Amino acid sequence: MKVTTFTILTCLLILAGTTQAKKPDVIFIIVDDLNDWIGVMGGHPQTKTPNLDALAARGVLFTNAHCNAPQCGPSRTSLLHGLYPKSTGRYFNNPRRMPFYGDQPTQGITSKKPPQNPTIFHHHFNQNGYRVVSGGKVSHGGTVKQKGSVDAYLNRPRDLRGKFTDEKANLWGEGGPHKHPVEETGDYKVSQWAMDEWRKAGDKPLLMTVGFYRPHRPFNAPRAYFEKFPLESIQLPAVRADDLADLPPYGKALARSNAHKDLFKPRTVHEQILHLGGEKEWKYMVQSYLACINYVDAQIGSFLEALKENPRDRETVIVLTSDHGWNLGEKTHWCKAAIWRDTTRVPFMVVLPGVSKAGARNNQPISHVDIYPSLCDFAGIPKPGHLEGRSILPLLKNSKAKRDLAFLSYGPENIAAQSERYRYILYEDGSEELYDHQKDPHEWMNRSSNPEYAAIKKKLHAEVLKFQGK
Repeated sequence: MKVTTFTILTCLLILAGTTQAKKPDVIFIIVDDLNDWIGVMGGHPQTKTPNLDALAARGVLFTNAHCNAPQCGPSRTSLLHGLYPKSTGRYFNNPRRMPFYGDQPTQGITSKKPPQNPTIFHHHFNQNGYRVVSGGKVSHGGTVKQKGSVDAYLNRPRDLRGKFTDEKANLWGEGGPHKHPVEETGDYKVSQWAMDEWRKAGDKPLLMTVGFYRPHRPFNAPRAYFEKFPLESIQLPAVRADDLADLPPYGKALARSNAHKDLFKPRTVHEQILHLGGEKEWKYMVQSYLACINYVDAQIGSFLEALKENPRDRETVIVLTSDHGWNLGEKTHWCKAAIWRDTTRVPFMVVLPGVSKAGARNNQPISHVDIYPSLCDFAGIPKPGHLEGRSILPLLKNSKAKRDLAFLSYGPENIAAQSERYRYILYEDGSEELYDHQKDPHEWMNRSSNPEYAAIKKKLHAEVLKFQGK
């Protein structure tokens, strides 16, 4: 058989088409303000998350995953660009200087060699032949809507108002259970939009990012979700009365702060909750959070069910996480905006056909800055040179593979280093905290002054300074 140039070109074109056809669809789901209160993570014994648990059972659950900055804006800016806050210049939602801050910058790039003109991963996937759609709260602002980044976009639907079942309101003036049909709620609409986009056939592989808003405030949802958690049976988070006793003054100030706001001065959020109704008011807040989690789990579940049939006849990769953790009275702290485990730890699960092992758990330290390079590897597209994270693909391929540290920031001079076992925190005034998660998963004992931990503290201190470029 005579091989001609035409034959060779034809074969190459067929091969290129086959390669393109093998690229998977990639689904990235991000939930707002969801901590480890899902069944498979055991964060709260009464939580009901059957759909998230089922997704984790299909793939790998990373139990030591963290955001890089514990607020919506800086966290999402970091993961979308694949950069640490020191290279995005965004550390807080609000750059207002808190009274206990020293001289650390509240905004602006502090990296000595910041990447130039980094693109978000939506834009990168678009440039590499993917149809890109995004809906709900994926970015904190209009980042995803940048020209050339998405083919279809849905703004986060507005929150519903009124029609509450009673006159009860929490400390933020928010009602709880309401009478609106679930079909009128925001995350239901996001889920329906995502299913409609998913069912559209086409020749290109699909990158879809979907942001679900609950359990973010306001803490309200249809009444049926509240009824699953009777107020009288609610269990409060595990806390220790003297938990702040061994913290340095800076840590104590951070525990009493509330994301750059003095809403109930001189009371803290926790003190205001107890002032309004003691433990009963605290239980109401926990009930509301659990109800909102169960509500969003149902909306995510509807979307996940639709993903079981792929109209483009491709494999489907699914990654789900949250933008940061959330405190509900642990360390007397509420909301986000701190760098303890409860505030930074997030659900993180991956279903990668042919690679991920169903029902596996991995406790290696990873963080959101690793999402961008991981998605590229999952899709089989090149990674841009500006990325500061590392792909987690090796961890999926080899359950015995190790990672060293994940670095988390709440300001350029307040840094946490997370290993497989330890968390070390260095504040801008030089004060420290050190926790042994193997012995103390709730971080009740600051071991930074314990001589038995001197060697590990010294090592982690040096790693933090190296990360900061000092």
